[in-house]
Amino acid sequence: MVLEELRHKFLSCKTYEPMEHNELMDFARQLYLRGELTIGQFRNLIRELESKGAVPPNTFEDILEVT
Repeated sequence: MVLEELRHKFLSCKTYEPMEHNELMDFARQLYLRGELTIGQFRNLIRELESKGAVPPNTFEDILEVT
């Protein structure tokens, strides 16, 4: 799957355009966890999204900020 296919799948599932690349990154993660993307497809999409400015959530730092 390429980034454009991911965007179209997002649009058909969510019925709105993604506002930022981070939304697509989260969506790709969901598809991977549901078994709809292979690990190779997932890694390629994440690399491409990161090159466009998407950043994965840093849950450890987020947890520290809350406490």
